[in-house]
Order: sequence, then C-alpha cells, then structure tokens
Amino acid sequence: MIVSGKGMGKDSMKRVLIYMKKNDLAQIGGPVGYNYNLLCGMESLPHINIEINYLPGRPSVSKQANQKIAKINNKIVRNMLLAGKSIANKGLMMYGPKHKAAVDLSQYDAVHFHKTMDLYRAKDSLANYKGKVLLTSHTPTMPYLEVIDNMTDFEKRYMKWFYRKLPEIDRFAFERADYIIFPCPEAEEPYYHTWPGYDEFHRKNENKFRYLPTGTSQKTAQLSRTEVLGKYHIPQDAFVISYVGRHNEIKGYGDLKEVARELLEKYPNLYFLIAGKEGPMMGLKHPRWIEAGWTNDPGSIIKAADFFMLPNRETYFDLVMLEVLSLGQIVLASRTGGNRYFEQFGTDGILLYDSLDEAVEKVSKLYELSADQTVALRKANRELYEAHFTNKVFAEQYQRLMSSLV
Repeated sequence: MIVSGKGMGKDSMKRVLIYMKKNDLAQIGGPVGYNYNLLCGMESLPHINIEINYLPGRPSVSKQANQKIAKINNKIVRNMLLAGKSIANKGLMMYGPKHKAAVDLSQYDAVHFHKTMDLYRAKDSLANYKGKVLLTSHTPTMPYLEVIDNMTDFEKRYMKWFYRKLPEIDRFAFERADYIIFPCPEAEEPYYHTWPGYDEFHRKNENKFRYLPTGTSQKTAQLSRTEVLGKYHIPQDAFVISYVGRHNEIKGYGDLKEVARELLEKYPNLYFLIAGKEGPMMGLKHPRWIEAGWTNDPGSIIKAADFFMLPNRETYFDLVMLEVLSLGQIVLASRTGGNRYFEQFGTDGILLYDSLDEAVEKVSKLYELSADQTVALRKANRELYEAHFTNKVFAEQYQRLMSSLV
C-alpha cells in the first residue's frame, strides 16, 4: 500500500489493486515502467482520493531466475534452461488446473491488470469478483504475438502446437475486463492491424474503453554534448541524429538504416549515434554510424544530438517519446500508432513523416535550422512535457479516471 490518505479519511477512499509487485517496479519501459512512473506521481500529490495497493512479495522470482541463467557460459545449457522454464511457466498458465489470484480480491474495489496472461492466471478468482476489472495492455501488437517473439528458438521451431491457446487468452482478458485503458485511441492502431475482428470487438464494447495518456520521470543527461561527442570520436561541429531502442523491425530500425544510407551520402558531416543492444538487427557498416551499445545514460546521447529519430513501424505509446520531450529535444517520428497523438498539440518540435522519402526531406529541413530556431523548438517540446506528461500530471489523471470508474 503506498498512500496514507493525505488529509482524507481512509474509509472514504476506494481501494485499487495494481496486479504487480511493488518491488518489481523500475524506471524502464512497459508495464513495469508505467507503474513506476505512476507511483512516483502519486507520491508527489498533496491529496489522494484512492488507495493504491500492490501484490505482496519479493521481486519476481522469474526475473531473478533469468538473470542467473543468463550468466551460464554454455550456450546450449543456457538455452535449454530458458526454454524449459518458459514452457513450464506458460504451460501451467494455459493448461494448469488452478487459476487463482495471488491475493483475496474481495478486499479491493478494483483490480488493474497490466498483462492479459496475469488476468487469465486469476480467472477463477474473477468469476465471482464484484469489483471492477481493469486492463491495460502495453504491447505494440496483439499481446500473444509479443510473447511468441520473445520465446526461445527451440520454442518457435518445435512448440507452436503447445502455444496454440495464447490468442484465446488475449481474447478472454479483453472480454472479461470491465474497462480497457489505452493511452489514447491512436495506440490501438496495432491491434486493428494484428487482431482479426478487433474492429468488431471495439464497436460492440465501446463503453469499455477509456483513455489515459502516460507520464514519465524527467530524463537527465550526465554528460554535456562536448563530452558525448568526444567520447564517441565525433567532430564537435557534426550534425548528429540519435536513436535509443531495440534493434528490430517493429521499432523501425530497418527503416532508420534506409534513411541513414541516403543521408550519410548526402551530408559529409552527418553522424548517427545509436544506443541499445545490437540484435536481432545489426548496424550499418559505416564510419559515421556509431553503435554505442547498451547504456545506463541514454539521456546524454539523446540530448547531445541535433534531434532524435523515432522510426516505429508499429507503436503503442512509446515511452522514449516522452523522455525525449522531457530533455527538450526535437523529435522526428513516423506517423503511426501513438506517435500520431502528438499532432494535436501543433508543436513544431515534433515532426512526423509518412514515408522514408518524407523523412529524408524533413531531416534536410532540420539540417538547415538556425541556432535560434533550434532553441525555440526544444523549448516548445520541454514546455509540452511540463504541461501534459510529467508523473504528477499522470497521477492526477489516473486518480480522476479511477474515481469515475470505481
């Protein structure tokens, strides 16, 4: 439990269970980061009218096991253990005889799930539950497709028959939920693309859908631009484009490389500075394409660049967009999913493109900006973050939404 009432009588508050362990929360992406930011925002509010609770217990045993397995040097043994653990865990969830919640749900006015599989694991306890069941799905595609994407090679090759029930679990969760919470309508776009019949489901269940834009903590930069460029041997007068994220198709990494090929040839002083672990896709073999790898200080790379590129092919509501805005950085993003939500603000520091040719064209315009113009765009983005996407704003909106539903 995280709130004490702060001036309100405890009996006047509704009790909401966030179906996650508080100790698992961390400043990363997905549901873990979402709820970390919400927690930070709640703790900053002077008055709270709902009581938020979490599952009891230590940090995820599964996460700890994965960390231990990852340290095993023998690749065959490591992969076998990961596959075995994944099969056992998901097998119990899909075919096990018991599907009980981790706690007695009757003590809560609402329970907020952040994974369809967690809701399914509790389905027997939910059968007679009188409170409200809330679901936020954080994936940029139908949830089970992301689960499959993260499976081991062995599972993908030999266990498709075993996982045939996964789509049914997503459907059950969306059907059972009393309310489905997305950051914005645009974030649903990947579901229309990957979930046959989603448009019909949405039409029939229009009353279930609610929208709550996410917030995030202020991102910081530990190093100055001069220090960052020096660290990566980039000339101080270079024009730098940054990217931080996964190296895969859905994140648009392949499109980023296509744009880079044309720009690197066109501008001899242009550099790409990329953060994030390489794989499954690898970077360009070019002296002005620099892979920094995984970093615990992505803010320095983002802020040191002339602008940040967000080339998602499909996207939900990318947390990195908010982090970039918090740093007062210019963003060039694909006009897809949650990225489109930002068009309504009319901020010139957020540029969207529909095609790779248009992306190249807009980079050329950014390249020609004067120093004063760049400062103005960055200031506008920072002001947008302060007005709409801080943790405090997020928590205030979450409170209002819960009060209207519970």
